[in-house]
Amino acid sequence: MTVLLVNPYHNGKAEIPPLGLEYLASSLLSSGIAAAIADLDVPGGDNGHEYLLSQLRRYSPDIVGVTALSDSFKSARAVCRSIKDYSEGILTVVGGIHPTFIGEPILEACDEVDVVVRGEGEITFRELVAAHLQKKPLVTINGISFRDRGTIVTTGQRNLIKDLDALPLPAHDLVHNDIYRTRSISTSRGCFHSCTFCSIQSLYKRTLRLRSAESIVEEIEQLIGLGAQRIMFTDDNFTFSFQRVNHLCGEIMRRGYHTKVHFFAEGRIDDVCKAPIMAQIMSDAGFRGLYTGAESGSQEILDFYEKKITPEDVLRGVSCCIEQNLPPVVNFILCGPRDTHKTMLETIRLAKKIYENGAEIAYAEMLTPFPGTPIKDELEHDGKFRESDGVYYFHSYNGVDIERVLKLCTVARGMAYFVHGNDFLFSVKKPYFELSYLEELLEGEVPSEFAALYERFPERGPERDMIDETYDNAKNLLRQER
Repeated sequence: MTVLLVNPYHNGKAEIPPLGLEYLASSLLSSGIAAAIADLDVPGGDNGHEYLLSQLRRYSPDIVGVTALSDSFKSARAVCRSIKDYSEGILTVVGGIHPTFIGEPILEACDEVDVVVRGEGEITFRELVAAHLQKKPLVTINGISFRDRGTIVTTGQRNLIKDLDALPLPAHDLVHNDIYRTRSISTSRGCFHSCTFCSIQSLYKRTLRLRSAESIVEEIEQLIGLGAQRIMFTDDNFTFSFQRVNHLCGEIMRRGYHTKVHFFAEGRIDDVCKAPIMAQIMSDAGFRGLYTGAESGSQEILDFYEKKITPEDVLRGVSCCIEQNLPPVVNFILCGPRDTHKTMLETIRLAKKIYENGAEIAYAEMLTPFPGTPIKDELEHDGKFRESDGVYYFHSYNGVDIERVLKLCTVARGMAYFVHGNDFLFSVKKPYFELSYLEELLEGEVPSEFAALYERFPERGPERDMIDETYDNAKNLLRQER
């Protein structure tokens, strides 16, 4: 029997392999169960549909496991539908952070999904596969939801895996380096912080479990042997402990890995503020990027998100990273439930300031209240939560016209492209240009740089028509009440 594990289409731009599926595959393989991985989120012309069919024909699986985030569940459901159209007898199993929190509603609404795995899947899914193979009842398996003669059954809660070192290393060899820009490693699971927009605290009950340095360096060695040149540490917060970072970086340098591969990590900027030397240690060990969330330039909004940082922390931590040649990539949430035009401007100005100081910036136009997050629960309680066709959004507490803000973002994006699209470094500068134009639009002005385009394109033509359309959209939006 073969189990096919599928990562559904999201945007067709996956830069790292689906690490969770690699863990599931290794758990199955260690029990003598054949497994393969099909990643549909790599570049392709049909959202991976034809590739999925080719893999179904190649492996003839009895079970297909599909992972799903909230914003990829629609694609995951389409995968399950394609599988059932191909062969009704294939058992379709959906897992991941999204199904963990809404397993029963999924089974109620999606007849193409047979079983939902809740929480960590390495042990649960392996037991599920074995039970299905041996035709044993599924009700004995903790951590799943399924249908039994039309009735949805939810079994007991699966305990978190205590010893991460007991898990076999991910089956990295089941995917190919040439598809991805970067490979990935997870050295811990969980986070003890309480950010209200994050579902990790609900998934892992605010516990933090760690792998040993010996296990981690063994996996790094394996990935280097497979030809990896970039490795991303996907921990929820890699920087939580200076002592641990210091020890692991020392092992990396002692073994010379820093001369063979570039490392990247996700962490908190206030951890850098608490131990500024950590930035130097990571840089010396070959780290070439620290991805971190500042979220907002407004202290009021940061407090609402329970980030427990200040804008000054962001400025100080970014400066430490830049001084030690550890490039920070800082993410912001432009518009959340309690944002106002004033707080959005504060966020834009902080983002621009740290960019001008040497950081890279990224931003989400709007906060998404995902299932499993405290902020979603609060919005539901207050009657502000909305959902439509799998899209989660909110109504503003402060009367902000969210649709207008999103349209202004679109206009700013178009302006940035028209004015700076030919810039050699446009892909890097793009967020800065977009936020700069959005800042002016939020202040009620059409950016002068964009207005100057009329001098560059005085004659009618396709470019002039698009400029006119963008200008008209901007003026119409600026006439609307804020």
